[in-house]
Amino acid sequence: MRLSKQERIGVLIILVVVIIAVGVFVFIVPAAQEIETTLKNLDNKQAEYESVLAKAALRGPLKTQILDEYEEGEHIADMFFPEMKSYEAENAAREIILQSKANIVVTEMTVANPGTATLNTNFPTEREVSYSLKTNATQGAEPDEATAKRLMRLALLQNALGGNQTIGASTVSFTVKAASQEELTKFVDEINNYFKDENGVSTRKAVMITSEYAIIYDDVEKKYDEYVDELNELAEEAGQAAIDAGLDGEFTFEIPDRNTEGDGDDDDEEIDISTTYRVLDVTLTFYSIERMQDPGPQLDAQDGIVSDTDSDAA
Repeated sequence: MRLSKQERIGVLIILVVVIIAVGVFVFIVPAAQEIETTLKNLDNKQAEYESVLAKAALRGPLKTQILDEYEEGEHIADMFFPEMKSYEAENAAREIILQSKANIVVTEMTVANPGTATLNTNFPTEREVSYSLKTNATQGAEPDEATAKRLMRLALLQNALGGNQTIGASTVSFTVKAASQEELTKFVDEINNYFKDENGVSTRKAVMITSEYAIIYDDVEKKYDEYVDELNELAEEAGQAAIDAGLDGEFTFEIPDRNTEGDGDDDDEEIDISTTYRVLDVTLTFYSIERMQDPGPQLDAQDGIVSDTDSDAA
């Protein structure tokens, strides 16, 4: 069948329309969708990039803050002992005993196996004075920046350390003998103020002393017991004399003048130390925590800084 000129033109137009429609749906629509998806991904990547830039801006201050916190924690860790074996705990106890200037004798030392101990955190709070004029004057006032930072730091510490903390502990028990209460007191004070020289720095160590310690002044008790016995004897003599004289009712007697501070006559008395020494049962607890690793090398590695030690190793 032969088509006329107008029919051929119509067929060509239809073919062009079909080709254009097919091209739109096959090429242009997917490309537009891909462009739209690419633009969304670009926005997401742009947001991620800006977030990374914001974090990168904080990198320097965060690194400084981490190193400062580590330095502060490092000094706190110096107060504790490293985790010790039983013989190391015994050596630490012997070191304390040997440096003591008190005149004591130590016997019956017992060393327990290493274990743990639970410490309770305590955050002291200052008592705030309140009165009407102060309340009215400060009503609605915001704390200054320094106070706000201090309160925020305290809140973070209370949140992190509010519960009980379990740390390592080693205990050593022994018996201390001394000729007087003063020597025992001196020894206890030395433990309470125990400092150890480490790396050229004198640091107070975390040692707790546990004992049933009561000061008994036997010499004072002896003087008053003798005084009471003497008064009882005088009272009995006076009462018997009153009965013998046939007197009824009250009777009196002269109370002797006794200087309870001592007259110095006891200075020359010999004392048998073997029967008058004082005994104190002591338990020392050495607290220990694991020291945190220095974050400096890791932070430097993240910044691409290679230390001399790492370069030599490479």
